[in-house]
Amino acid sequence: MCALRRDQILPLAVGTVAAAALGTIPLHRLPRPLQIGYVVAPATLTAIVTHVAQGARDPRHRGDTDADSLTTEPAESAQETAPVTGTVVADEPAGTADEVEAPISTSWRLGLSLGLGALVAGAGVAGIWIDHRVEDALRSRGVPAPRLVMGLGTGVLTAAFAALDTDETEHGTHSGR
Repeated sequence: MCALRRDQILPLAVGTVAAAALGTIPLHRLPRPLQIGYVVAPATLTAIVTHVAQGARDPRHRGDTDADSLTTEPAESAQETAPVTGTVVADEPAGTADEVEAPISTSWRLGLSLGLGALVAGAGVAGIWIDHRVEDALRSRGVPAPRLVMGLGTGVLTAAFAALDTDETEHGTHSGR
């Protein structure tokens, strides 16, 4: 791991302290309405954002003038319109400006949104369950302040992963080495 720049130290320290402080909160001992909010709020937000983002990608909802051509006429391939000269015209590479996305069905958008929302809700429920089990395991091993240990562990893991991510993005190691 390389040395952190000065402008990275303060956000990393604040994030680490915040994660450590949040790690000391016993999720399983929160009142039931707060536990439900802890699970439902992120799941609902995820479902809404996903649904809106998929709608923004749909050409029918962007106001594109080419959206009508998606449903009325199929596009001809480059090979069908190429002159007969003995050469094959290659298709345009993916991601060009001329490429038009296919419309996204409403049922697909709804299913994806609900599926991701359910996944986030499941992660919230699992987080509360794991929190309870880890605290019980630490207590059964005689750790005097298990929430403090859990908070410190959360802070250390947060700092390590944030520093590791900062190091990898600076050196471009995500590029498939």
